[in-house]
Amino acid sequence: MSGAARLIALDHRLFRQLNSVWTNPVLDRLMPFLTDLDRSHVAVFLVLPALVAFWLWRDRKNGPRAALAVAAAVGAADAICHLILKPWVHRLRPEFGEAMTVLRTGGHSKFGFPSNHAANSFAAAVVLGYAYPRMKLPSLLIATVIAYSRVYVGAHYPADVVGGALVGAAFGALAAAALSRRGGKPIP
Repeated sequence: MSGAARLIALDHRLFRQLNSVWTNPVLDRLMPFLTDLDRSHVAVFLVLPALVAFWLWRDRKNGPRAALAVAAAVGAADAICHLILKPWVHRLRPEFGEAMTVLRTGGHSKFGFPSNHAANSFAAAVVLGYAYPRMKLPSLLIATVIAYSRVYVGAHYPADVVGGALVGAAFGALAAAALSRRGGKPIP
């Protein structure tokens, strides 16, 4: 067996453990909620705009630049994953290739590498961690939970979320570098 085949086999075994074995009833209800916040009308139309408005109101000096950097990083990471990498790689999601997938959420496209959820959350986390150093650990922890939720609900293999996290972190670092060149210093 080649090295690539071994990595794919390991990825599939780890997926089955995370998706089917290391589960519990609390996570079975929590993870679909966390992973589908973008589909929740309450989250998208009420909670998220309220949080952004509060953030911009609290940090009138640096908040708009940091928000623009987050939007640029997330937008770029999302576009690269969705428009370039997924069509190029053509890796099927577990639900289309794994007979043993426990699917806890629906409405997925056919291809899964890299995970847009992981890319977007890590892009935002890296920028927020740069702009607000005290937010670095909580932001990265939230991004990690979002990425893990994608495997737990059966939407992605572990390698999909790792790939997405790397893409997102790269775009987050680029946006943080641009923010620093524009005078956006970390906020103590």
